[in-house]
Amino acid sequence: MRLFLFLHPIPAPTIGKFRTHHYMFGILGVILGLITGSLVIYAIGLGLFVDELTYLLMGGKTHADNYSKISLMGTLFFIILVFIFRNNLVSILEN
Repeated sequence: MRLFLFLHPIPAPTIGKFRTHHYMFGILGVILGLITGSLVIYAIGLGLFVDELTYLLMGGKTHADNYSKISLMGTLFFIILVFIFRNNLVSILEN
């Protein structure tokens, strides 16, 4: 998602004065994946959420913040964490 948006920047949908971000759709995807037991929906949701997690934690506000060194390194860190704990994350769906 990050690569796509870097190459083709499109503003997030806005509802009234509220701007959505793809982490919000990620949270919904994780929840929907858990409810339905769908690994595909769960994985896509988790990916969308993790992609913006550092941006959220650092209080990012701009497009430049999203592509800052801190944001990119943090995203890489969270991707590695998800990879390390992938079996644990998938086992949640098996219960």
